[in-house]
Amino acid sequence: MKSLEFKILLVLFSNLFAFPFFTLAQSLGEKIVNVELISDYDGVSDRFNLGVRFSIKPGWYIYWKNPGDAGLAPSIELNLPSFLKAGNVLFPLPQKIDHENVVSYGYFNEVVLIIPVEITSRAKFKGENIVKAKVSWVVCSESCVPGSANVQLKIIKANNQWRSKIEKYAKMLPQPFEKSGLKIESLKVERKGKSDFVRVKFGGSLATKIVDFYPEQMDKFLIDFKSIKVKDGVLEISVTPTSQGDRMNFLSGVLVLNDKGYEVKIDLTKTN
Repeated sequence: MKSLEFKILLVLFSNLFAFPFFTLAQSLGEKIVNVELISDYDGVSDRFNLGVRFSIKPGWYIYWKNPGDAGLAPSIELNLPSFLKAGNVLFPLPQKIDHENVVSYGYFNEVVLIIPVEITSRAKFKGENIVKAKVSWVVCSESCVPGSANVQLKIIKANNQWRSKIEKYAKMLPQPFEKSGLKIESLKVERKGKSDFVRVKFGGSLATKIVDFYPEQMDKFLIDFKSIKVKDGVLEISVTPTSQGDRMNFLSGVLVLNDKGYEVKIDLTKTN
């Protein structure tokens, strides 16, 4: 087992053997990361964004929705009044982190995870507009520790600082593939041993500008993150099914080019 992954498991499951140690580790995680709820509510619209802002001490990082070889994505449990309807948590483009040959995806210093919210009853909203959330995370440097926080926010007209924070990280959200100007020119899936080797060639004027691919997590398949290569518009990745005979139908993730991310979902049943 890789050293970083072992350290994570040691901290996360140490409560099975020594509860005081786990409590101490969690307390440390809560000192390294500060969490707050913010919003960009303008005071009149029926739709706005909640932001879960993580402020992280220098040298430490938290994880993206796909942590990579090791780690855990942040967990957000919202407690909303019945007249507020929340969408999915949106993750800005992360940074690729190669630590002792362990590939991870995460955020240093600060990140705001964004949650779209709709007000379904304006009358009820005026009477009760408190939003609560339980947030959990794993924060890492040379070792990893867990943390959690209970936070809340009264939804009133947002100040300019909050609005600019959410606007900043909204611009870092991966965009639809169609906006990239790219297209899939060819696709090949080949079984090599127990793994599926996928090769995708992209076309378009910016195809050679693709620098990386951050895959989505996959049920029943293990991604070899170190196998991911992108060169001259060609993506290569190796994935191993956890059960013999399983085949991938789709490969989803984020293509990175020009410091921006574009979400792509590749239908692997349409091989050339």
